[in-house]
This record gives sequence, structure tokens and C-alpha cells, in this order.
Amino acid sequence: MKKIFMLALGIVLSILLIGCGGEKGAGEQKKIKVKIANTQGEKDTQSIGMVDVKKRLEESGLFEVELFFSSSLGGTDDVLEQGIQGVPVIAMSDPGRLATYVKEYGIIQMPYILKDPEQLDRLIETELYKNWEKEFEKHGVKIITSNWYNGPRNFVTNKKIDVPKDLNGLKIRTIGSELFTESIKAMGAVPTPMEWSEVYAAIQQGALDGCEAQTPSVYPTRLYEICKYLNKTEHFDLITVPVMGADVFNSWSKEAQDTFVKAFEEAGRENRKIVANTIEEYEKEMAEKGMIINKLDQNIFKDAVEPVYDKLGYRELKEELLKQLGN
Repeated sequence: MKKIFMLALGIVLSILLIGCGGEKGAGEQKKIKVKIANTQGEKDTQSIGMVDVKKRLEESGLFEVELFFSSSLGGTDDVLEQGIQGVPVIAMSDPGRLATYVKEYGIIQMPYILKDPEQLDRLIETELYKNWEKEFEKHGVKIITSNWYNGPRNFVTNKKIDVPKDLNGLKIRTIGSELFTESIKAMGAVPTPMEWSEVYAAIQQGALDGCEAQTPSVYPTRLYEICKYLNKTEHFDLITVPVMGADVFNSWSKEAQDTFVKAFEEAGRENRKIVANTIEEYEKEMAEKGMIINKLDQNIFKDAVEPVYDKLGYRELKEELLKQLGN
């Protein structure tokens, strides 16, 4: 009887040990390694947001994150293409570029479309947005979120800009997507796409007359050294969109997917506060360094770009989006 008892006890202990061992193994699951890349410098507010995302993801215990700034992994489109091909990398893109995959999505980057950046949190809950996410999946693209904001874009030039005709003939660097180039053209300038890292030298050498960009990128790039005016047209609200390959994202567990999206959404909300404070601080510092912050009447610029909605086929979509946003 004693032998039987000891045998039974041994079996129970063996089962318990196996169970404990299994729990330990599960706790030591391999972390998911991902890269996040952008084209901005380390001091840019977008880059600060990336650091926040890295912290949130690594604190979850599920991810190991490596950051790449200043186009060190290539241009935005190149990085996304790597993601589509199966590389676990996130590109910090924008709706203008991504409209090449899903044209309707570009509406959220059109000039003067949002009342304020806080509408981005409502945007990602709309039916329109959910449909866009599904369309991107068909192209192998996963939109992680669209609630990141990097500030309003202004014209940075050596000429004072008060009305659209002041832009006539000026070669202005912009993003190469159609909605950017057509909008800049409608305001009178000559849209000249190029990588952001090349802008300073191009203006300095006379290849460009200026650029249109957001203050959190203008200041770290030291454009105040070579441009006299920051003309506050605020024609685009630059939305940053973290994107990756859909196949990579879909290969993760539900827990990992939810953790990943939540980290980016929370970091996006927090980053908007940083952007607002940074714009005020940077513009004050640039003014102290001699740059003229030119405040102007934006209504005439709004009128100038309104026909672009018709030209690009966004008129009805604009009305539907504003309705779903509660405008």
C-alpha cells in the first residue's frame, strides 16, 4: 500500500513539475522584433513620438524595437515596400503618399479639411475609415492608426507671402503625391518634390525658392538660417500614419496585434500635445533668431484650393467625411 501511495505521489509531483515548466516556457516566449523608421531627425516631434512607442511596446514584454531616424533605412515609400515584402518594419508615412494605394484615403490630407487635430480620434472610429483599412489590406498594407499629427504646414521662403499670387513662379518643395502637388499648384507655386534631407542644400544653392513644411521639422533643419519668412498659411494639417506589411501584422497573435495598435494610438494622442507646445516654442525661438513669422488671412488660400476637391474627385467624399466627423 505504501509503495502504491509513493508511486501515485511521484506521478502527481511529475505532473506538477511539467506544468510549472510549461508555464516558465510560456513566460519566456520569444519577443517580436520590429523596426520603426522615419525621414526626420532625432529631435523632430515625430521622432519623439517614436521613442514613446518603443517604450510602450517594450514595457509590454512582447516586443523588441529598434528606431531609425533621418532616412537611415531609406525613403518613406522604400521602407513601406520593405514591409510589404515581409520585413518587420514600420514606416512613418502620410495620407498623401498612401492615397496611391487607396485614393479615397487621401481626403484626410486635403487642404483645410479638419477643424482641429482632435478630430483624428473620431476619424479612426468612422465607417469610412474602417472601409479604408480593409481596402489597404488588399494591397498588403496595414494602417496601424491615423491619429498622429505633426502640425500645420506653412510656406517657408525668402519672400513674404500674403496672398496666393505672391507664390507665382516660386519653386516650392512639397511631397510628391498628387493631392500635395495639385494643391500647391492651385495656390500659385511650382510644386517641386524631393527628399526632406535635400531641402536645406537645395534652398541654399537656389534650386528651390522655399518649401512648405510643419514647424516641428523646420526648426531642427535650421531653415531659419537660410529663409527669412515662415508664412502661416496652415494649408495642410500633416497627419503621420504608421504603416507596415499586412502579412507581418497578421502573423502575430491577437494579443500582440492589440498591444501594438494601442501603443501607437496612445502615443499619437500624447504626441499631439507635444507638437502643440513645440510649435509655440520653436516659432518663438526662430523669431528671436531673425525669422519673420508672418500671420496672414487664410481665407483667400482656402478659396484658392477649393477647386482641387473637384479636380481630384473628392467633393462628395468631403461632404460625407465631414458628416461622419460631426461637422
